[in-house]
Amino acid sequence: MVKLNVRVRVAAALIVAGVALAGCTGWSTAPTDITSTSAKLHAQALCSAETSDNPCTYWFQYWAEGSTTILSTPKSVANVNTNGGYADVSQDITGLTPNTIYHSQLCGYGDRNVAQPGVCIGLHSSTLSAPGQRPDAGDFSATQRFRTAGPGTRATVDVGRPLSSADTRDTPISRDAGFSAAYSAAESLWIFGDTTQGPGGWFQLGTTAAAGPYARGQAPMSLRELPTPPAAPTPNPERPALFLPAPQGLLTTVTDAQGATQVAACESTGHGYPASWTSGMARIPGTSTLLIVAHEVCVQDDKPTWPTERVTLTVYDPATNRFTPAVTPFAASPLWAGVPAEHLLGSPVFGGDGFLYLYGSDVNTSRVFVARVPADPGAWGRAAAYEWWGSPDQGPPQWTSVQSSAVSVGAIATPWTVHVADYTGAGNHKLAMTVQDVFREGGYTVYEATSPTGPWTAVAAGQVPDPCGPTFGCYAFTGHPELSTANDFMLSWYSPQDRNGRGHIRLGTVSW
Repeated sequence: MVKLNVRVRVAAALIVAGVALAGCTGWSTAPTDITSTSAKLHAQALCSAETSDNPCTYWFQYWAEGSTTILSTPKSVANVNTNGGYADVSQDITGLTPNTIYHSQLCGYGDRNVAQPGVCIGLHSSTLSAPGQRPDAGDFSATQRFRTAGPGTRATVDVGRPLSSADTRDTPISRDAGFSAAYSAAESLWIFGDTTQGPGGWFQLGTTAAAGPYARGQAPMSLRELPTPPAAPTPNPERPALFLPAPQGLLTTVTDAQGATQVAACESTGHGYPASWTSGMARIPGTSTLLIVAHEVCVQDDKPTWPTERVTLTVYDPATNRFTPAVTPFAASPLWAGVPAEHLLGSPVFGGDGFLYLYGSDVNTSRVFVARVPADPGAWGRAAAYEWWGSPDQGPPQWTSVQSSAVSVGAIATPWTVHVADYTGAGNHKLAMTVQDVFREGGYTVYEATSPTGPWTAVAAGQVPDPCGPTFGCYAFTGHPELSTANDFMLSWYSPQDRNGRGHIRLGTVSW
């Protein structure tokens, strides 16, 4: 039995100071009371104080992103044992720099099992390291990471990656974009973007999905990969599989040897692939099924932009891993030109008033707009059933079928990406909107409202604890209602440098 430990779901074996440690892994928990210059560091620890010559001793080491100096808190001697279980340990640190990323780890030794000078541990998916040493800087779960508050921003804490049982040390998975929604009181569905696995870089284009238990305030760690529908769910698949079907019939343009533009099938160019990219999902009230909204895109790596050619709505049943036939309210004409901005809808929210609301954004006009359609699956595929909150006669906003008159639901500057969801159940919160408003660098603002049309009020602004470089920057900012709490809003983003540049979705919290 290892007496000094921190709970996690993975195990390692190593030799520290001549003592064999089997399964000694750990979990540094989220800091609290973070200001621009101070924080309280936390971890879960266990040490029974069963010997007198190697007392239970813990401390934290921490450092700023890019700094070569590793700082340490004073050592504390304590019997960290709560009725044979883990106890929360914490220490305060001061003298921090505003708006700066910090790394921290729990360090300690004690009893017969962990000899001095001890070991250090970060998040639940990390390995042990020695005091005064840095773990793998390219593994963003190797330490607890947080960004201090800055002028006009609140602190943001990284709480880890959403993980499935197929994501192991030998077969690590990298995942792009991440939407989640609860379909029961205990389980939720995650849909990811392009996914790779293993040292060989096996690559799944489009979307993959996993489902499993969730707990508010925590990153899910035991998701199950889902096979391609309509295959029956299996207990623990070892590899991700295509989830949303690849769209058929998408078109793009190519330039021939004479410089003329020709229309070509998306998959025929050799430069890309057709994909259905999730733009939001929500549980259908009174059911255990989910509504998934997707944008059908012809991904072409030789072009700077990829217009959305169709917008689809599909109902998914997690119990059977089956889709209903997709309906397509909006399709571009011609397809390769892409639909207008007002049709780029996602973030479905059931209003409880007989309508389904969907949101979209246009950074070129600094608009976040909302449309509605009757909350009846029979209406979802008919473009004529949709209305936008707009000003067709330049008067006060009203519901109108004139899509081009859609107005912004609030004064929201540079909405690079927008995600809206219903946070009922997270304290007294109702609707919340996550806006990435600082391109590449990971700046975001959270807005709240009680009505789909607003007014929307900014309640938290921050910058993720992530360097977000060097090429694409951080993107795919999404909120997660089932993981948020009354005090902490949970969001995710794509971290391009995580896992030594292979990239992965990260989860973080900000107070609201």
